[in-house]
Amino acid sequence: MFNRAAATYDRIGPQFFAHFGKLLVERAHLMPGADVLDVATGRGAVLFPAGERVGARGRVWGTDLSAGMVRETLADIRKAGWPNVSIHQMDAEQLDFPAASFDRVLCGFSLWFFPRPHRALEEFFRVLRPGGQVGLTTWTADCPFICWFLREMADSLPPQAAPAPGSPEPPRFDASALLEAALVQAGFVDIRITSEEADFVYPEEEEWWLSLWSHGIRARLEELDAPTLAKVKAHMLRKVRALQQADGIHTLFRAFCALATKPAS
Repeated sequence: MFNRAAATYDRIGPQFFAHFGKLLVERAHLMPGADVLDVATGRGAVLFPAGERVGARGRVWGTDLSAGMVRETLADIRKAGWPNVSIHQMDAEQLDFPAASFDRVLCGFSLWFFPRPHRALEEFFRVLRPGGQVGLTTWTADCPFICWFLREMADSLPPQAAPAPGSPEPPRFDASALLEAALVQAGFVDIRITSEEADFVYPEEEEWWLSLWSHGIRARLEELDAPTLAKVKAHMLRKVRALQQADGIHTLFRAFCALATKPAS
């Protein structure tokens, strides 16, 4: 699905991933000359502001499991002429870097996609230098727009099949206690988690609907036949008008920004 979405990922409507990516880079206090790893890069929401922050003496490596994301972002890197930024196709749970390679490891809005997120955090810990920091963003459980969206979509979509009895619950990192516990389990200390929010405005309904095809919800929409999809679209466009203001459709997002440190010894 992310291969199919790669060309338009965070490119339709307001770029909320880019906003929170820049914020994560700011909170991580990257120093000029630092070596930085950005895991699950996507289209570079964290990668490019990190490249700006570390400067010509620094280096930023991006990784993503999706070949489509890697292809599109590599084209962006080459077009902009970034000499200190690269991207590689790689599994977050098996990073192909030596231990203690990086001053910072950053990962924006991806932790819950990994089949074994705790294994990925252990890899982040391994490739960090002693005293280095990890920085993560995740959506909060009370994120206003996501709560609204999931409620309205649940009313319009056909029900999904129930999970098989005994199947594990999908990992969630939408509460600060869950996020902190996962970081502690991986060995991190000095954990700081803040809640950040921002309002994003879509100028019109059709742009908002098209933006859904450039993000994760696309997977669910692709399951629908044409008549059902048309009904879902009509329902959601009616509902989204409740968020309409004079300048467009307002979508308020709230996220956690977590920073933690690998012990110096």
